Amino acid sequence: MKRDRVRGFNPPDAAASRRSPQRRRARGFTLLELLIAVAVFAVVSALAYGGLQAVLSADGQTRLRGGVLAELQVTLAVLERDLRQVATIEPRDRFGDRQPALRYSPLATEPELELVRTGSGGTDRLRRIGWRVTEEGLERRLWGVVDAGDDTEPMARVFLAARDSPDGREPVLMELRFVNPGARGEEVLDSWPPLRGADPARALPALVEIILEVPGLGRVERHLALPGGV
Repeated sequence: MKRDRVRGFNPPDAAASRRSPQRRRARGFTLLELLIAVAVFAVVSALAYGGLQAVLSADGQTRLRGGVLAELQVTLAVLERDLRQVATIEPRDRFGDRQPALRYSPLATEPELELVRTGSGGTDRLRRIGWRVTEEGLERRLWGVVDAGDDTEPMARVFLAARDSPDGREPVLMELRFVNPGARGEEVLDSWPPLRGADPARALPALVEIILEVPGLGRVERHLALPGGV
């Protein structure tokens, strides 16, 4: 007796039933595809990390140069203020001998620009100032008295510091030049006072050239005209 087929019901095909597990397996990832995806992700991550490191390094260098530039601006402002307020007064050394109000010699054991400057109270507040290069950087020294006979310890402050680098410590260098007008024209000297002259102890140069070698910035030059210069 034949079975009546139910209308609308189709029995599953045996071949289709056998192919369905294979189709489900084909929709996954093979081991080779996973390895390729991991390799691509690793390469992209390495490139992104390298770019991020470059950006952070550039930002650090920019911040460092900005800090050095700010220090340089403050240093030049204070140094120029000292030179503009120089007083033509002869201080005494520890032996009681008169010294020029402005003096500098690159041949000294420790070259130092020394001067006597006025303060906010004019000549009632005279101060002796010294600028020199040390291992720490460009140092400014301030004495509360004009004469050097009492061996008073100065107040010292480093305005422009030396920098550490992978190649070692980079020092700050200072070079000074003094322009002295004369009958034969301007004379550029590397020390002050000049070796010859009618009254070198009281004379001031017309112009001071300040040359600094700053780590991270390089060579910086500033020309400053002095009031009352010869």
